[in-house]
Amino acid sequence: MVKAGIASGFDFLWRTSGIDVPFRLIEYGPQNTNFDLLLVGVANTVLVSILGMVFATLLGFVVGVARLSKNWLVSFFATTYVEFVRNIPLLLFVFFWYFGVVRALPPPRSSIDIGGIFFLNNRGLSIPLPVEPGAFAIPLVLFAVGFAAFLALRLWGAKRQAATGQPFPVVAAALVLVVGVPGLAAVVAGMSTAWSVPALTGFNFRGGFALIPEFVALFFALVTYTAGFIAEIVRGGILAVSKGQTEAAASLGLKPGQTLRLIVVPQALRVMVPPMTSQYLNVLKNSSFGAAIAFPEIVSVFMGSALNNTGQAIEIIAIVLGIYLVVGLAVSLFMNWYNARIALVTR
Repeated sequence: MVKAGIASGFDFLWRTSGIDVPFRLIEYGPQNTNFDLLLVGVANTVLVSILGMVFATLLGFVVGVARLSKNWLVSFFATTYVEFVRNIPLLLFVFFWYFGVVRALPPPRSSIDIGGIFFLNNRGLSIPLPVEPGAFAIPLVLFAVGFAAFLALRLWGAKRQAATGQPFPVVAAALVLVVGVPGLAAVVAGMSTAWSVPALTGFNFRGGFALIPEFVALFFALVTYTAGFIAEIVRGGILAVSKGQTEAAASLGLKPGQTLRLIVVPQALRVMVPPMTSQYLNVLKNSSFGAAIAFPEIVSVFMGSALNNTGQAIEIIAIVLGIYLVVGLAVSLFMNWYNARIALVTR
């Protein structure tokens, strides 16, 4: 490298990047360093990956259960969705959502107006933003406390049901502690603070916060694609539970919904969690497809823009590989802990 005149070392991390990023979760500008640019890329990658994992799990669970429905129409549509998704490359999903859906939306001057404060167009979704975000500290604290209280109440309810046979209204408790109280506090906080509402100025909206079309397209591509694979994992996990379990639940007078929630799913999780770990890791790695539509994730902004500016390919690629490795191992560690926690305990 020295003979070829190629710069080496990691000093470039502390040089000014000179690169603007349209979508960021942390304070950043072109005058910041390449290290700050790296943090922006990591934050965007983690954001779209976590949201993709959560919503892909929800959609995949619904589709997986729908595949086992006795209603042939529901089962047919679920099966068609799964077979379609599993045989189409992810890159085509990304292009479909970006060029076929998001970019096909009307321009800013003809935006879809949602309540006079949300505006959807081919440049993204503009939403209002509080001028003083600190006003929502109390609702966030209440949410954390309510979630912890819900977990403790859920554990107590499980012990109570095991001892007496009386079920505890877990869903109602979750709605009150996790949704109701924090939601009411958020409404009060929102009414007591000023908001920056998007307004059309010239050819685009100013004010508020804009979810750029690249983020929206990548998010929906990851969710709809991964959900097809998760649906098959859910279906296989449910079918792995002995039919005698459902028959025993029916003989005890449990409704189908109770049987699924209390009997089938807890046992199916032991089969579902290991392959679900692989799908979550796929979501993390597949977020790099955002580079194809210029979403500023780590591959796009660091392996793309920063590498072109500095020319230090070996160091930059090594850093990106290391970050993917660390985040991937963290996901695997969490899923392995959860898998051990729900494993069947034997003597």
